[in-house]
Formats: sequence, structure tokens, C-alpha cells
Amino acid sequence: MRGIGTDIVDVRRLSRSMRRQASFVEMVFSENERRFCDAQPRPDRHYAARFAAKEAFLKALGMGVFGGVALREIEVVREPGGASLLRLGPTAAAALRQAGGDHPLLSLSHQREMALAFVVVP
Repeated sequence: MRGIGTDIVDVRRLSRSMRRQASFVEMVFSENERRFCDAQPRPDRHYAARFAAKEAFLKALGMGVFGGVALREIEVVREPGGASLLRLGPTAAAALRQAGGDHPLLSLSHQREMALAFVVVP
């Protein structure tokens, strides 16, 4: 195993950030992520879970948010059966390869005003 990362996000706090800075959503989330989240009854919970996943992935690689990989390059996609997985852009994929990892595993959860992500890089 190459790394483990976890992150928890306060849904209300992320919602405030999204309202204060209009460009935040476009800078952080892919078009597919925005479409998925906006179609949910509580989009804020889904945005928070995806934000947590991006940070958990970077933690699993031993990087911070400012480590050279744009958060938008880390995309959470949902499989037909409901499982979530990470789709990586070129820079994020290169960071994963450099860390010696392959196919990161992702688990997401949200409850009321908290969202959690757990990433394992085998």
C-alpha cells in the first residue's frame, strides 16, 4: 500500500465558500461533477463529499492542496451501481504514478452537515 488519506468537510462551511466566491465551483469541480451535484436534492452535501475526496486523494499521495495538482484534475465519478471512483487528469495521474500507486480506491459518506472521504492508494 502506498498511502491512505481521509478528509472531513463541514457542508455549511463549504456552502458559504461557494456562495462568497462565484468562481470557486468552476475552479474546483468538473462539469460532470457540477451536473451530478446540482441534480441532487441537497447539492451542498455532494459537493462537500467530492471536495473531501480531492483532499483525501492528495493526502494519500503525501501532497497538500498546493502541491501542484489542481483540484479540478481529481474528478469523482459515479458508476451505474452507485460506487464512486476517481478519474484523474494528466497531472494528478502523473503524481499517482510517481508515488508508485495505481487505481486509488474511494469511499464517500455524508450525514447531515458533514461529508467524509477515504482514499487508499494500493
